[in-house]
Amino acid sequence: MNRRFALVLLASIAAVPSPSLSASMPSPTLLGAAPSGTASDGVRVLSPFAVWPGGVPDLPGWPGKAPVPVAEELRDAGETVWNVSVPSYQAFLPPPGKATGAAVIVAPGGGFRLLAIEKEGNLVAHWLAAHGVAAFVLKYRVIAALPGESNDAMRRRVNATIKPGVGGDPGAADGLQTLRLLRSRAAQYGLDPQRIGAVGFSAGGHVAGMMALAAKVEDRPNFAGLIYGMPFSSPSPALPAANLPYPPGTPKELWLQPPATPAPGRLPPLFMALAQDDAVAGLGFRAFYDRLYETGYRPELHLYQRGGHGFGAKPQGGTTDRWMDEFLWWIEGEGLTGKQ
Repeated sequence: MNRRFALVLLASIAAVPSPSLSASMPSPTLLGAAPSGTASDGVRVLSPFAVWPGGVPDLPGWPGKAPVPVAEELRDAGETVWNVSVPSYQAFLPPPGKATGAAVIVAPGGGFRLLAIEKEGNLVAHWLAAHGVAAFVLKYRVIAALPGESNDAMRRRVNATIKPGVGGDPGAADGLQTLRLLRSRAAQYGLDPQRIGAVGFSAGGHVAGMMALAAKVEDRPNFAGLIYGMPFSSPSPALPAANLPYPPGTPKELWLQPPATPAPGRLPPLFMALAQDDAVAGLGFRAFYDRLYETGYRPELHLYQRGGHGFGAKPQGGTTDRWMDEFLWWIEGEGLTGKQ
């Protein structure tokens, strides 16, 4: 059964203080949001909050804007949301007694045209919260669909007119702003502000990846998961050095070298997962991993035998069904939940 329909609606959620909201804050829609309340497993779901309290910033010259007004809408029986222009996040909080203080911003994919809000958003966030990691589904801005435009027609238009990765510029900005808000509101949500990560799927992997590559180290998430997605920009963004150079006289043989000294500006820990029959992101994903490895990083990498593109939280009867367990084990192994 879909977890969204397992929720028991409540009139209030007084146990979790709500962040104070400005009267001028733009209001996000509830389209694609999970019902607020407490689920049968104790996960508490709050109403969405707008990401930009002072109003959504404009991106001058961004080609994803529509020449005519468009409205946010749900398609695919509520599985996808389109035309997001007021970004928001929705909190999924662990049951009392299970919270670890760790948190993850969840960025669904959809080719920067739509958001697969259910299988790559709400279901993932609910699972993480049920296992002690607070999760916040990010409904970030996407390229506007023209009135009456189908997914296939829009894909062709976007591929022909918008450079790779550019469609994700506002999503990356929305993700970094969400991270700033969560760190400022950490006490309200029961979080450790230095144990907040991001996980993204496909285009959402671009969002999470660009968050991890933020120019200022202090603006980056504390860890990131890239699930069949990575920075799609062409050329690929430059990677900061993972380690400091060895001093002169250090043996060149790898087995004789001492442990490397991490560079001050290195990326946060990374988790990467891909099905090897993924014809959409497979080549670029593996190339990005190779660049990370050559630069001195050692991401946690899971290459599943099969699963295609876009498996998210959808059961497929294969080993991709276990990626969330492996992501959680990795978070624990990195010491981010207090359990090892």
